[in-house]
Amino acid sequence: MHQDLYKRSVDNCERQEIRRQRLLQEQKIKRLEQQDELRELREVHKPCGNRRRYKQQTFQEIYGSDLAPQLSEWMREKPECLDDWLLVPCPKGQRCLVVSSRGKTRMFSKAGRFRMSFKSYLPGGGASVKHGSGFSILDCIYNTDNDTFYVLDVLWYGKQCFLDCEAQFRFFWLKSKFDELDDEAEERDYVGDNIKKISLINSCDIANNVLTAQMLQMYPLWPENRPELDGFLFYHKDASYTCGPTPLVCWLFPFMVQDVLEMSVNSSYEPPPNYSSPWLYMDEFDKDLARKRHKRQTKQMNCSVDTDTMNSFSTEMGEGVEGEELRTKEDTATEQFFVGEKDCDSLERIMSAERLLEMEGISEM
Repeated sequence: MHQDLYKRSVDNCERQEIRRQRLLQEQKIKRLEQQDELRELREVHKPCGNRRRYKQQTFQEIYGSDLAPQLSEWMREKPECLDDWLLVPCPKGQRCLVVSSRGKTRMFSKAGRFRMSFKSYLPGGGASVKHGSGFSILDCIYNTDNDTFYVLDVLWYGKQCFLDCEAQFRFFWLKSKFDELDDEAEERDYVGDNIKKISLINSCDIANNVLTAQMLQMYPLWPENRPELDGFLFYHKDASYTCGPTPLVCWLFPFMVQDVLEMSVNSSYEPPPNYSSPWLYMDEFDKDLARKRHKRQTKQMNCSVDTDTMNSFSTEMGEGVEGEELRTKEDTATEQFFVGEKDCDSLERIMSAERLLEMEGISEM
């Protein structure tokens, strides 16, 4: 009874459908105006001898501030035409960007911070014979339980830019390329030599009612429920990749799908005890994340003040042997973490903390 009242309170000028149509039109005009030649990626940073300094640079500092993960919104209302959308199941894990180039593959957090370096079968990723050179940027979810990267989307692949390509084409391209990578990877083992597994998540065209119903009713979605399903992402077929939040990519927890989209899901996806309606839950979820974000920022500010005080004390102690030893220990500890050596506990603690804020304003997915 109260749900209808809640939905009607949304101002028409702010409705997602209106903003979607406007964005689609702008993206279509941009694609038509583009020239045929490929744009070259602006790599701001050139690797230098100081490895630690390179590791501490953010993704945006290295590859350009105009590149960032595509962030979704809550799907607060049922789209006028669901057939225009693609359904992508999203596993639990940390959202990240994976970059392969110059024989290495690097993981950057959603905020752009370097997390680890490894080898992969991606072009330029260091583990492929066929694709020894190249450059790629993939939008992924990293699951620590499986030690696997699950690919959601693509920004660049093999030196080709896909930012202005439609979502339907991007997913088709990824499928064809990962079929090739899987064939090559089967000839080798992922164990050893720091090779990480990168797996493509299969999307589903909602226009295909049979396949869509099968995906929503399947439980668990992955064998042995590893990884666990976190929620569903909805991509508009005609949308370009937007670096930042966009209403052309939306998110719902599985237990919300029935209420918002009027589509049946498996009964195993039970709502939390405090769930009454999806729209109230969305608002409470956002408020809770805002409180956690504020608490984290306050803690970081306090830590920053403590660090400044310690640095000031260390400077006052002079430039003697003790001060030099203190700085050396700090540099060594930082180097060990950023180089991505086997400090799994530290990495998992950081990922767990970032996961608490993974969906800030729900535009983090």
